[in-house]
Amino acid sequence: MGMTVEKTMKTIGTKHFFLLLLLNMAFSAARAVSYSGTLPVVFINTTSAIESKTDYVDATFYLDPMGIDGYEAIGSADDPFPLKIRGRGNYTWYGPFEKKAYKIKLESGLPLLGMPKNKHFALLAHADGGQTAFFRNTAGFELGRLVGLEFTPQQRPVELVLNGDYRGLYFLTETVRVGQRRVNIAEQQNRETDPELITGGWLVEIDNVNESWHQIIPSLAGTELTRFRVTYHSPDTLSTAQRQYLSNQIKSMLRTVYVADKNDTEWEQFIDLDALARYYLVVEMLDHVEAFLGSCYLYKDRGEMAWKFGPLWDLGHAFNGWHPKNRFLYQYKHETSADWDICIMEELAKFPRLQERIKELWNDLSPTIYPTLTTYLRNFAAQIADAAACDYERWPDYGTADTNVAVKYCLNLLEQKQQFLENQWSSDYSGIEKIVEKQPNHSIYDLQGRRLNRHENLKSGIYLKGGKKILIRKTAK
Repeated sequence: MGMTVEKTMKTIGTKHFFLLLLLNMAFSAARAVSYSGTLPVVFINTTSAIESKTDYVDATFYLDPMGIDGYEAIGSADDPFPLKIRGRGNYTWYGPFEKKAYKIKLESGLPLLGMPKNKHFALLAHADGGQTAFFRNTAGFELGRLVGLEFTPQQRPVELVLNGDYRGLYFLTETVRVGQRRVNIAEQQNRETDPELITGGWLVEIDNVNESWHQIIPSLAGTELTRFRVTYHSPDTLSTAQRQYLSNQIKSMLRTVYVADKNDTEWEQFIDLDALARYYLVVEMLDHVEAFLGSCYLYKDRGEMAWKFGPLWDLGHAFNGWHPKNRFLYQYKHETSADWDICIMEELAKFPRLQERIKELWNDLSPTIYPTLTTYLRNFAAQIADAAACDYERWPDYGTADTNVAVKYCLNLLEQKQQFLENQWSSDYSGIEKIVEKQPNHSIYDLQGRRLNRHENLKSGIYLKGGKKILIRKTAK
């Protein structure tokens, strides 16, 4: 028999008794929140606490589709499947978030919720973005498919129950890795030395997290970049020959991008122009100002010279409300250098051949992409509405209780950026004077609103300074 209330109060004291009672009530309230039943539910039970983003914990899982058409159950409470689970993320793992993201590794490949069979998935929490959190990757991944990127991760909204505790709305997501159904390139062996084999495949990331043991950091001489870290993911352990090859590739890429003559096309030997244009179109449309600084992947197959930008991942600054919508994302980085590093896209945007390809893609795709994406996001908001409300009850500091309000906010930001891009890319001149008049008076821009860095190398022509057109004439020496 347990102790009576009177005996308990005498044993631990009245003050401590009521404190314990309040804690138990709070804990019970948190655990009382349950899943909505409107999305598939993933049940995971671990053998120990998940305390690391590097060390896996043994666990079992089963997936209940909750009767949703098109989805099949995986295992059951009585017959679960084995898996391993660890934490994942940087800011979202080490930051002030109780709702954590996880990386899961199945014992064998499974086609979870209709996604291609694989062993590797992530359970993304999206605790760090307020009301836009559930829509950023969702919009970015859908745009990636609409613009025709080679591989864009699929995701499925689910609810997670971890060790009997309801953890809220999560996104079961394909991870970025080399594989036939992911980044489909040759898988290079670790510590390879053969000169032909070390040309590919490569999967790397322009990163804003300092993990020097896994990074190539080239000299930035001759550029305006303040840093350019490249984390290598595949292979993940390099021989001296592999490290030297990757380092030389990055240096050559930067050398050919940071040239005075923007009609020079040597850079296209190291960067695939079309893949860059499609990738850039997505992040610019979503105003993802962290693009080209972090979580920015590139890959290259064996025998290929040019690197391709992609796949898309972690669009954590899309649908931001602070960046002026009459700016390109790379202009914002330069103007607020105290907070953001200058990115390579600021220089790439000066190449006429890339400008032309971006405008061509925009004019071909934008008439259908925007209505398609708008419908997709509204349907998605309705799909997750009940689960988002349960999630908000479980985590009142994160997410949103009303996805209808949230999606309207996202669509409003999308429309603002659409109008700006329409002015920029449908005409050479529309809107430029209004845009540059707020720029520093000493800066010089071309007629597309791009800030020019090397004034001494300008050709004769019309430019913009202080919001006005100026004529620069170069005399022959």
